[in-house]
Amino acid sequence: MLGLGSLALALAACSPAPRGDQSRAATGLTLEQGRIYTNWLYGAEYGKLWERLTPELQRVFGSAAELGAFAGRAVTQLGQERRTVDEQVAELKPERVYSRTAAFTAARLPVVIEWTLTKDGAVSGLTVRPAAPDSSKATATKDSVKSEK
Repeated sequence: MLGLGSLALALAACSPAPRGDQSRAATGLTLEQGRIYTNWLYGAEYGKLWERLTPELQRVFGSAAELGAFAGRAVTQLGQERRTVDEQVAELKPERVYSRTAAFTAARLPVVIEWTLTKDGAVSGLTVRPAAPDSSKATATKDSVKSEK
């Protein structure tokens, strides 16, 4: 038999989170998904990435093999990630963008990898580009996470 304290705790767990908590939770989830997708990219797990692409983005690449050819060239040209310079999550309603700026062994300058994610975590965009010289100032948002590896 549940006591009143247990019942109150159960009801509190079922109630919606306050607005600020929802935003922080969404930011944390996007950060986690961005890291997972980036690890899949680095690990040549293109089949897993393909399954997470929106139908529109799948049409752009055509197949998991073509996604692998594109992504494989980019990752090979960059070399190994030496360290993460910056990670950010930005909201572009209804989507969110995970941006990772990193230093690579074969790249002279840091590179930004951006994943645009739908509300359910599907990938609707992927960008790999050189970081702007002062990108920390240009892209800073309130949901920025600094990291050193």
